[in-house]
Amino acid sequence: MADHEPQPDERPRPKFGELAPPGWVWTPPEDVDRLDTARPNPTAPDEATAPPSPAPYGSTPGPGHPSAGPHGATPGTTTPPRWNTTFTVLLIAFGFFGMAYSVVVLQGFPASMAILHSSQGLGDFHPEPLVGTLVTIGTLTMTGLWAVSTGLAVWQLLRRRMSFYIPLVAGIVAMVALFVFLAVILTTDPVLLDFYSGLMPASPAPSAPATP
Repeated sequence: MADHEPQPDERPRPKFGELAPPGWVWTPPEDVDRLDTARPNPTAPDEATAPPSPAPYGSTPGPGHPSAGPHGATPGTTTPPRWNTTFTVLLIAFGFFGMAYSVVVLQGFPASMAILHSSQGLGDFHPEPLVGTLVTIGTLTMTGLWAVSTGLAVWQLLRRRMSFYIPLVAGIVAMVALFVFLAVILTTDPVLLDFYSGLMPASPAPSAPATP
């Protein structure tokens, strides 16, 4: 069996190009440096399993983004406290009654001026034509302030933002506007101005006739 064992090849190995036919020269192909994009790269991560790229700084992710919180809220936004809704609704209701009271005061102010004329003996009261215009403008202003502030407050509530300050500021502005309208209406009556400034004394009340 020893005669059939293969004997090691002790011949020297040929060098590169030694056994080529005479005159043959090897040249590399033109696209030897081109990357083969048809085959998938085993070292590249799969797109389905790759982590999502972070959003650029300053951008807000959408509701379906993994970084978005519940109900589409982003982690950077803060939810207003619960008392904001309760306080806003109470201020809106209080502002409605304040608006109604302001309208009643404006509508009845000319009648109050006429009562002062008759009770203090200042003569007949004849309001200027401007008084009716001022009363109408004041009524529209009071109603418009309440309506606009209510709409803005509700819009802020739907956006989950702080909203209690809107009816509060509107109430302060409405109060200042009411006193301004009353003062302007009062300036149309110079008799009352002289009376309140002390230039015109009040007429004494008629005394009862003496009984015999």
